[in-house]
Order: sequence, then C-alpha cells, then structure tokens
Amino acid sequence: SDLDRLMGKLAAEKICPKELGYLRQSLISIQKIKNLLHPHADILAWLEPLNSLEELITLLESHLNAELPVLLAKGNVIRAEISEELDHLRGLQTKGRGFLDEMCQREIERTGITSLKIDYNNVFGYFIEVRNTHKDKVPAEWLRKQTLVNAERYITEELKEYETKILGAEEKIHQLETQLFEQLVVWIATYIKPVQLNASLVAQVDCLS
Repeated sequence: SDLDRLMGKLAAEKICPKELGYLRQSLISIQKIKNLLHPHADILAWLEPLNSLEELITLLESHLNAELPVLLAKGNVIRAEISEELDHLRGLQTKGRGFLDEMCQREIERTGITSLKIDYNNVFGYFIEVRNTHKDKVPAEWLRKQTLVNAERYITEELKEYETKILGAEEKIHQLETQLFEQLVVWIATYIKPVQLNASLVAQVDCLS
C-alpha cells in the first residue's frame, strides 16, 4: 500500500481500521522482499537499513482481527484476549442471541402462537411480533408497541430488561474498542520514521526492478 500516505493519516490520527490492516500486510510483504534480497546483500548494501519491524507486525497481529472494517463504529476490530472486559461484554451479546431464541420458543409453547417472532429495529428496539390472526391469543400482560397492517408488535417486562442490558453492552463495547484502537494508533505512531524509511527503500527496489 501507499505507506507514505498511511503514515500521514497515522500522524494526523485519521487512520481507519482497514488501513491498519493494509499497513500490517505491507510490513509482512516488506519482510518477504528483504528475505528475497538477502542473498544479494553484497551488491545491495544500501538496503541494510530495511527494517523487518517484527515488533510492529506482532503488535498489529496480536491486537487487530484478520478482517477489518473501514469504520471503527462497525465493531469487531480488537482481537479477543486483549481486554477482559471487552471479552465479557461480547460474551453477553453472544449469550443474548441464544436467550432470544429460548424466549421465543418458550412464548410459542406458552401462547400457542406458532408464527410468533422476536425482532429488533433502530426505532422501536426489541419487540414480539404477532400476526392479526393470532391477536386473541396474546397474553394480557403484553404491552402493545406498534400496529402494522397485518400484525401487532408487543413488549414484555422480560424483553425490556434484556434490551436495557444488551444495548448497554453494545454501547460499552463501542466505547472500549474506540479507546483501545486510539491507544493502538498512538503506539504505532512511534514507528512512523522507520516505516517511512522502508517505504523509500522499497520504492527504490521497485524502480530498479
């Protein structure tokens, strides 16, 4: 990748997760280039300063997932086992999906509404959706949340509690990932000069080849 451009974005703290992935892959490629040129070190002495930057590669590989989004807000940027708290919150999310499936099945058995489903949208949050043909089976304690043409959407106290817990976890995950990513960017910025030197030397190799 264009390492000079990436270093400029890094210095300005404007670099995105996907671009750190490009940096990681570029540094791995430079290692391979150095290994390929090693037998010719006697005539390519000017390449001696080409740095493998193994410690930076290790840092990038240990902290960032293999697949990275462009936007940090998309999440799933920081690897597992970097933050105990982050791992715990992600576990809540994973278990939460299982909890919804269990709750859905339990309510189907309790009410006899076979088409019942639990879903989520950004406007109304979590809800239980019931087609109009089964409205007469809806328990009295369910609260109507939204009326559609062919269905009604409801909320229960249990679903409300789940929503509060899971949305709180999502917000905290985003905060933690942002904090860890920003910290990582500061660490990586200490390598700007050696990366720029590598970029210059690899450009010369490219030109000569």
